[in-house]
Amino acid sequence: MKKLLVTIQVELDIPDTWEVVEHPDQVQAIKMDDGQYMHMSFLPMMTKDFNEDAEWSSECSDEFTEKVLDMVSDEDVYMKLETH
Repeated sequence: MKKLLVTIQVELDIPDTWEVVEHPDQVQAIKMDDGQYMHMSFLPMMTKDFNEDAEWSSECSDEFTEKVLDMVSDEDVYMKLETH
């Protein structure tokens, strides 16, 4: 088997009232205004079209999603708030 390393950096403009917190599940999460907590992670995107402007979708079978998640041997997520 091969090892695939994926680096994703996402920058979001979020409301001033949202906070980064340590969730009891030992992950960083964003505490939103409605009392929900959002954890950021990757989302596999799929297409069968190998042309420019292809339509990409996160829709795939649960079986395939589970297969991909089982392939993940390690995941690091770090969130940091920056004020302008």
